[in-house]
Amino acid sequence: MALGPHHFPSIAGYRFLQTIARSPLSEVHVAYSEELKHNVAVKVLRLEKKTEEDAREVERFERERTLLTRVKHPAIVDIYDWGETPQFHYIVTEYFPAGSLELRIRNLMQLRDAVDIFVQIAGALVAVHSAGLCHRDLKPGNVMLRSDGRVVLIDFGLAKVVDGAHAVTIAGEIRGSPYYVSPEQADGLPVDQRSDLYSLGVIFYEMLTGDRPFKGNSVVSILNAHKHDPIPRLREDLQALQPLVDQLLAKDPTARIASAAAALGMLAKLPL
Repeated sequence: MALGPHHFPSIAGYRFLQTIARSPLSEVHVAYSEELKHNVAVKVLRLEKKTEEDAREVERFERERTLLTRVKHPAIVDIYDWGETPQFHYIVTEYFPAGSLELRIRNLMQLRDAVDIFVQIAGALVAVHSAGLCHRDLKPGNVMLRSDGRVVLIDFGLAKVVDGAHAVTIAGEIRGSPYYVSPEQADGLPVDQRSDLYSLGVIFYEMLTGDRPFKGNSVVSILNAHKHDPIPRLREDLQALQPLVDQLLAKDPTARIASAAAALGMLAKLPL
């Protein structure tokens, strides 16, 4: 299974077509599965330098695979195959040609579409949290769209098993996209499922308005905005949703809505 031409990995049973994402250590390719008879996504982690950072990335990569195999839900990405060689590790999952919610949000969404996608993401979080996990990197780029409009959560590389009230993490460690992290994540504190609910609130606000609720000119200023800036107000025609947004974006996790199921219950009672 040596690396093949065009920097594609060579994996028996897969015909590689194109690269759709790349970072210094990993990449995602589209490949045709001879067994499944359709295209799949192949996430590859290269192990060229064998450094300490490589070892940490392998740990995250293997954790993602392990966690994906324990959560089965229509809105959680399906994992088909995995393996490793001396040169790389790989995971084979669903491929989503329709793209991500990040692309969808660029066009101002209708209220009904934003609410529908909110319900789907919250339903996925019910499954994730019921399995004792915290995603920790919920953002529009990690919410993929199927051709029928259904959403799917991907990228569980930062997910953690929650032990009691808190997820196992390293003090001072900040993970996730700065635009979508919770205030406790911004402070590098241990997090639980309520941090995912905050990220869901950020996504919901962005779907409703086309704008992110907390911004800045640098990572530090964005993180400070999450911690200190007031929750922005929705425009007049969306005011019925303000109580839900306020509950999701509460700075203090103890004041935040307690669960994804509770968020769905609150939404169902609002006069939309």
